[in-house]
Order: sequence, then structure tokens, then C-alpha cells
Amino acid sequence: MKNNSKWLLNTFKVILSILWYANIVLIVIAFSMLTWKFITSNTIDLSIPVKYPLKAEIIKLAPVAPNIGPITFKSDQGLLNMKVKNTVGQMAMAYFFLISLEILVMTILYQLRKLLESIKQNLPFKYDNVRRLRITALCFASLTPLNILQGLSTSMLLRAYVKDYGQMVWSESFIGLILGIVIYIMADIFKYGFELQKENGEFV
Repeated sequence: MKNNSKWLLNTFKVILSILWYANIVLIVIAFSMLTWKFITSNTIDLSIPVKYPLKAEIIKLAPVAPNIGPITFKSDQGLLNMKVKNTVGQMAMAYFFLISLEILVMTILYQLRKLLESIKQNLPFKYDNVRRLRITALCFASLTPLNILQGLSTSMLLRAYVKDYGQMVWSESFIGLILGIVIYIMADIFKYGFELQKENGEFV
């Protein structure tokens, strides 16, 4: 059982390390491509997922096998592609969201890597891990307001460039906020374990 736990921890550690270095590469590529685009072009290509109310909102498709349930295709969801003028405001907004997102992602990966390293050393219940979990929870929770802010900025952009934008809507996911709450509860559990371990040590 102990060997299985050790193997699982090593697997998670390898996965987080791969994500850490892969994300660094992606940051460099995204930042370089964004900068190159702003320098060399007067326009920006935007591809925005939107919902648009159509008369036939759901198209039913026939299944091949009789034991397959109803198959539906929502025709009101798709990508809106357009070119907009390259401005300082567009540049600032793009850099802001890219940098903000990457700071949150890199912080989450860093804290999780440190947490796994501590658990691997058989030191799960320590105050540093409580702090790491709380930072991770805050970063996950911050993804939701960041996405909402990005949605609002996209909404303002669409209002400025699309004539019938009033009929379009965008939706927001609260998965980041939910994960943040769950991880914060885990931090309280680690805090309780840390205090219990400390009391036992003082008792002995």
C-alpha cells in the first residue's frame, strides 16, 4: 500500500513538473506571438465563443443504434470570427489577461509542486502546507472574476463592433470558484492536522 502511495505521488509530481515546464514554453510562445502580431499588423484576428438565439435552437439527430438516447445539436453556439483595428487599448487588454492568467496558473503549479514534495517527505501536516493550500485556493477562486472581467471586456468590444450584439449572450463558469472553496476547506483540514500533531508532540 505504501509503495502504491509513493508511486502515485511520484506520478503526480512528474505530471506537475511537465505542466510547469510546458507552461513556461507556452508563455514564451504566446507572449512572442502576441508581440509579433501587434508589431507587424494593423489588425487583430478575434475568435470569440458566443451564443446567438436562433429559431431552430436545437437540432435533433437520429441515432444509429436503438439503445442510444436522443442526440441533439445546439445551433445557437459557435465562434464569432472578426478582424478589429490594432490599438493601444487592445494591446493593453491582451497583455493584461495573458499575464494575469499565467501568474495564477504558475502560482498554482508552484504551490502544488511544493505541497507534493512535502507530502513525499512524510511532512504533510505543517503550517507551510496550510499556507500553500490557501494560496492555491485563492488563485483558483481568482480565475472566476478574471474570466468574468474578460467576458465584460469582450462584451464591450462586441457592442462597439457588432451591430446586432444585443441579441448575443456569453456565459460564465464558476468551476474555479468552486475548486477554490474545496481547496480552502482542505487547507482547514491540514491546519487541524497540524495543530493536532503539535498538541501530540507537546503531550509526549
